[in-house]
Order: sequence, then structure tokens, then C-alpha cells
Amino acid sequence: MQSVFGMHDRRRFQVYCYSLSPSDQSQYRHTIERGADFFVDMSNWSIKDIVERIALVDKIHVLVNLNGYTKGGKNEIFAARPCPIQIATMGFAGTMGADRWMDYLVGDEISCPPDTVINEPLSRDSKSIAAREIRKDPLQNAKMFTESIVYMPQSFFVNDHRQGFREENDIEIEKENYLTLDEKIRWRREQLKRIKMRHELFPNLKENTVIYANFNQLYKIDPLIFNTWLNILKRMKNSILWLLRFPPSGENNLRQYARNYAGEEVASRVIFTDVAPKHMHIYRGRIADIFLDTVECNAHTTAADILWSGTPIITYPKYQFKMCSRVAASIAYATARNKNNPRLLGHEMVVGSYKEYEDRAVELGMSMTWSSRNITRPQLEILLPQGSLIALRRKLFLNRDQIPLFHTARWVAQLEYAVVEMMKRWENGYKKLCMREKQEIPRASSLIDNIYTPLDKPEDRTLSRSIWVPEEVQAIEVR
Repeated sequence: MQSVFGMHDRRRFQVYCYSLSPSDQSQYRHTIERGADFFVDMSNWSIKDIVERIALVDKIHVLVNLNGYTKGGKNEIFAARPCPIQIATMGFAGTMGADRWMDYLVGDEISCPPDTVINEPLSRDSKSIAAREIRKDPLQNAKMFTESIVYMPQSFFVNDHRQGFREENDIEIEKENYLTLDEKIRWRREQLKRIKMRHELFPNLKENTVIYANFNQLYKIDPLIFNTWLNILKRMKNSILWLLRFPPSGENNLRQYARNYAGEEVASRVIFTDVAPKHMHIYRGRIADIFLDTVECNAHTTAADILWSGTPIITYPKYQFKMCSRVAASIAYATARNKNNPRLLGHEMVVGSYKEYEDRAVELGMSMTWSSRNITRPQLEILLPQGSLIALRRKLFLNRDQIPLFHTARWVAQLEYAVVEMMKRWENGYKKLCMREKQEIPRASSLIDNIYTPLDKPEDRTLSRSIWVPEEVQAIEVR
């Protein structure tokens, strides 16, 4: 999120950042510090001092929880209720279960289906667009979310890849100047870069090997999904599964399990490498042909990383009520390219069962064929893959600057729309309270302006306590 704080419209918002951890002197930290109007390091402050600063000194209107129930979070701050409006987003993929001190959760219709929200009056008959053939489970339709939901028009998941992870042109390719005029230059550069990096990392692999990968922490791998991956390797003889030593102690356990389940030959095709620094992690993600997601707890940031590299994912949003198992589907569907067919690419990457997951991975892997192409000068033949998987990769890579998933500024503008709506609702409720108590109504906050033209909501959403952000809300060009 490093660029988010600097993208807010300063005509209407002041941004305060309260850090609960000391500076690591990283570039990411410096970017966040520069992006905020006020940045306060509270890593050594008591809860009491933090709450008093927020409520009595800074007088914050809207407080955002970016940690939730994760390491380093201090939810006691929010429990003290220092602000009129309190929101949760990004850090913890799930409900806070705290309706007295957490008002809103930023989500979308895939990650937080409306019929799982306690305060949502929509019909239980509504079908999730990303949950096909899900197993029968008494909890599937349980109402879990205590917050009102801010429904973002694409994914709730924001990232900084357009701003923070662009690459310079590959110097070695540029200086040779051997790309032919009739090729799509960007795509050819990408293909050559993939081949070069693949040989550097896996020098002994045959050129027609299909590389399946997962870069999540190993604790996310459960027996059912690992069995599915091993079944894929059984069916795809010319394939490997690339995992990370994340942590190193998990490698021997998974290798032994693979031997017991699938035999020595299949187990030998489970390949581990060390975890790479962030920039290299994203840069080398292009080496993989397909990213196989974990089901019980998805790839979150890693899913965005891998899609930015152009590598397709396969994910299964197994549970209707479990947000952390639906995040990757939300991210995949946000690769929409146009309003006429907004879920075109997502439907190729989101499946509805373990069987469909396995079959889709095999189908995409088998679609790859290799042909010898003469695309360089001096004469040099290279085996280039073709097929539906490569077509999907090409769409992701060549359109990554246009797809909604990576449009950070638009996400910020849409969140701002929601915040203004929250403040309007709060102000209206406060006016009614003052009238009932026969108190003077204070002057409206300068934040509450008629900024956006009214947009008619669908009829079945008019009773909703959640906020539905219109897709028409776009980024402000000059910030």
C-alpha cells in the first residue's frame, strides 16, 4: 500500500499515519512517511497515550485498522472507540467480530458475499459468482460478518505494483537489437527474458517442462491441496512443482509426504528454492507457467505479485463464509479488461471444486506446445511455447497497466467515495440524536460536501447498511 497514502485528494482529506512498529529504514517505509500529511511513530507509546492523541489532539474522523488480528496489531485502540467511524481493511482477511467498535470492512462481492453479512438484508438466494459446485456445509451460508461492508466495484485488495515494481528494459536484449519488426516487441522481450531467467534458475530442466509453482508460506499447504498438486504431477509427466523454503524446515516434511503419497519419481519433481528479496521475488515470478493457489488460506499479496508478472493462477474459493479462502478469486476477477465481458480472464483462473482445479491445471499445462522460432539476429533458434495458457499469459502481461487490479489511484478514489458516504450517514444520525436530546446541531464537517452526483442503486440494495461503490468513480487526475 506504500503509494496509497500519497494519492488521497488533499482538497478533501488529511492523512494521518500512526506507526505501531519502529522504522526498518526501508524504501517502503520512507514512501509511506512522505505520502502522509502527518506521520507519527507510536511504536513505544502506551495504548492510553495513543487513544488520547487520536481522539483529543488530532480529532480523527475516520480511523482505519490495517492490522486486525495479526502480529503487531493493537486492536485495543479501536476497542476504546477514539473515532466516530472505524474501518478494517487489508491486514486481516475476515470479520473482526466486533460490531461495537468496528463499523465497516472493505471488501467486494466475491470476498464477502452479501448473504454472509449479518446486517445485510439481501436474499439468501443470491448466487456467488465465484463459488460454483461448492461442497455442502452447514456453515456455507452462515452470516459471519458483523461489520457493514464497503463493496468495492472490483477487488478490495489494493497493491502498489504499477508504482513500485516496474522494470527497466532488459539491457542485454536492448543492446543486441535483434528483435524483428513484425513481432510484438514487448511480448518478445518478455518471452526472451523468461527463457533466460528459467535457464539461470533451473539450468537442468528440459525446455518443454511445465513449471507449476506456489510461493506461499508452507503452513498454508494442507494435505488435500498437496494431494491435488501431486495428482497434477502424476498426470503431467513433463512438469515440476516449484515451492519455497518458507520455512526451510518444511522441505523435508513435504518431500517425505510426497514420497509416501505419490512415489519417488513424482517426489523428485517437487523443487525447492530459497526465498528471494521482494523485487527479485516479483521479477522471477514470470518463470512459472502456472501458480497453484492454496485453498484453506489463499495467496493474498503473492497472488497480486504473480499476476503482475503475467503468470496465471488457479484458485478455488472453497468457503462462502471464509474471506481468507476467497481473496485470490477476488484478485483474479479484478483482471477484467472491459465492461462488456468483465470477468473474462477471472473465469479461466477460478474453479469450483478440487476436481475442476486439478483438471484445469492439467488442461492448461497440456495446451502448451513448443515450436522452434527464428526470432533473433544472428541466426539463433529458440523453442517458444504456444497454446491457451500462453494466450492467457499474454493477455495478463500486455494489459497489466489497464486492468483494474493494478490501478491504485482508482482504488483510492473509490475508497474516498465510501468514506464520504460514511460521514454523511454519521452526520445524519448525529443530527437526529441532537434533535432528540434538544441539543444544538454542530456545524457540518468540511468533509461533508456534495462531492459526487447521485447514482441510483439497484432496487434490492436500497435497504442495505453496506456501501456499494459505483464503478463509475474514477481517479482524480491531478492530486
